[in-house]
Amino acid sequence: MEIIGEYVDRLITVEMRQKSIPLRGLTSKLHDCACRKLGVKSLSLLAAQKILDQVKAEDNVFIMNGFSSIPHCPHGETDGPLGSASMARAVNLGLNAKPIFVVGERELEPLKSSAKAAGLNIEPYEMVRKARNMAAIIPFSHETDEDAQTEATKLFDQYQPKAVFSFETMGPNRKGHHHSVLGFPYQGPKLYHLFDEAQRRGVLTIAGIDGGNELGSGNIEDEVRRIVPNADVCQCPCNAGMACRVTADVTIPVTTSNWAAYGISAMLAYLLKKPEILQDADTERRMLEACIMAGAVDGASFRPIPAVDGMSATANQSIVSLLHEIVGNGLVEEAWVRENDSF
Repeated sequence: MEIIGEYVDRLITVEMRQKSIPLRGLTSKLHDCACRKLGVKSLSLLAAQKILDQVKAEDNVFIMNGFSSIPHCPHGETDGPLGSASMARAVNLGLNAKPIFVVGERELEPLKSSAKAAGLNIEPYEMVRKARNMAAIIPFSHETDEDAQTEATKLFDQYQPKAVFSFETMGPNRKGHHHSVLGFPYQGPKLYHLFDEAQRRGVLTIAGIDGGNELGSGNIEDEVRRIVPNADVCQCPCNAGMACRVTADVTIPVTTSNWAAYGISAMLAYLLKKPEILQDADTERRMLEACIMAGAVDGASFRPIPAVDGMSATANQSIVSLLHEIVGNGLVEEAWVRENDSF
């Protein structure tokens, strides 16, 4: 189990960012910091174990992502929706948990389309709670912190989620300001109130990050400020850096935030002995194409092309295929050495 987890983590932190991206070369450093904070070698394994401990059949879970900006990516980017869809697929097919997406209005369609391509119908919650292969989706676009906090409390009271997941969801710095990874001011849905509410109630929180400005980065905020450009001093008047102050029970720094969800899904697949709950390479391609056609763009070029943070569809399909190889071979029980003891 520990071997599988360690190599899943190695795969989802393989560095292949474009040369011009300032985060290039920092993934493994952030990942190592997060591992040391929690005293583990595999964050994806830890996350999967906590999910199995906390989430049971029929339980609700919240899943969110969020980065859209005018004019470059008005409907968000391809990093986030695919990870959210993968996570929803895994907990639904693997545990019969009930995924509820919570997302800003501008990003509804890319997430909805990604989930459908992953094999989940999007229906009202009253239908979702009675059937498999379904997820609900709730728009969350409150402009003031007071309204956002009120809505977060309302959603928790209504749905009683057992876990809250975030993949590429922007969060506030120490002064309450949101930023892009380059340190420019950003205005979006205040989804971090859901994480804050979860922590007040002792509900499991898990985050995938790739830059330090997302929910969950608070676990390693000091390290993010020390090693990531614009994290300690941003490019806006607040002058407090783009590093997000919001923590999580498990934060997984990866090359692109989707891959944190893929790593967790792979470890759930291994622990449950159900490899099929992780999407295959063909489904990954379909998810990416659906996300783009619904309005999302590649976060590196801001173009509607089959890429995630500048990494091609082929690269993302290959990551999924290799995760399947790790999980599938890890479940093979034939006594190869015993049958071939001459070696």
